[in-house]
Amino acid sequence: MPSAKCGFNNVPGGPPASDLLVRWGPLLFVDIGFDQNYKFVAGGAPPIPGKTKLPALVDTGANESCIDSLLAAQLNLPEVDKRMQAGAHGAKKVSMHLAQVHIPTLGFTIYGEFAAVDLRVGGQSIDALIGRTFLQRFKMIYDGVTGDVEITGPTMPNKP
Repeated sequence: MPSAKCGFNNVPGGPPASDLLVRWGPLLFVDIGFDQNYKFVAGGAPPIPGKTKLPALVDTGANESCIDSLLAAQLNLPEVDKRMQAGAHGAKKVSMHLAQVHIPTLGFTIYGEFAAVDLRVGGQSIDALIGRTFLQRFKMIYDGVTGDVEITGPTMPNKP
């Protein structure tokens, strides 16, 4: 079963890994884009990405996964709807885009509609939030004392 380390390690002379985890949260590196020819097939090839190795925060406070609004525009992701999205600063109408977010270390692709939210404009240094609809298929062990976080799975198959 695949697993991904998304916490931090102590480095001699550097800040404690537990402090880094508090500052940055658990991070995965993802590929994002919209491959119109992508068809989900269990064990099949991942979608062709628009951009690779982008930082994504694993966010247990987010119900669904979201992508950065500037990235959605840069990748020219198809806009399919506008919806109200609630966040820490209240509700806001956001654009919904078709996309695929592939997590290479886990061999897993999230696909469908993603809310485009102001991550970079809001001062974040991430391009996506990975939410609980993703985590429901995985086991995550978060060790705040050591700064180590590991995601294992999927324990449930990806569904089209």
